[in-house]
Amino acid sequence: MTLTQAGIGLGRVFDVVGVAAAHRFSMANANAVSFIVEASGASTITVQASKTYTGSLVNWTTANGFGQPAVWYQNTANDGTAAWTKQTASWSTATLTLAGTSGYMSVVTFYDTQFADGYKYIDISSNANTTYIVAVLHDLSTQRTPANLAILGA
Repeated sequence: MTLTQAGIGLGRVFDVVGVAAAHRFSMANANAVSFIVEASGASTITVQASKTYTGSLVNWTTANGFGQPAVWYQNTANDGTAAWTKQTASWSTATLTLAGTSGYMSVVTFYDTQFADGYKYIDISSNANTTYIVAVLHDLSTQRTPANLAILGA
């Protein structure tokens, strides 16, 4: 069965990583990652990067050569009953503040062009108000069946 015959997007156009309190994964096979965040109040995400899975982390700052997204999107309902609205990003060093209250959904996207030279791992952590984060890697540069996708945390 080919990827197009399978009729699924996993491996063809996206891959998914569940992000715990802090999690590092490779962006080597994707052109972008969108973090989907649900929070119980105003939340923050702190973004860092490394050149290898076990390498030292550096802050995701323009001074370190990284591009910080200027916007993110917010939905006041987590059940699809509200429209997405564009928000201006508010960065403090490598930490992005996402306004919101219980049930708000936020999406922020990082592109491979925003990585500093030599870096391919992104690491994200959040504050206590964050209910969950899912990372959707998209615009995959190599398409594979789901069972053959690269293990991102290695």
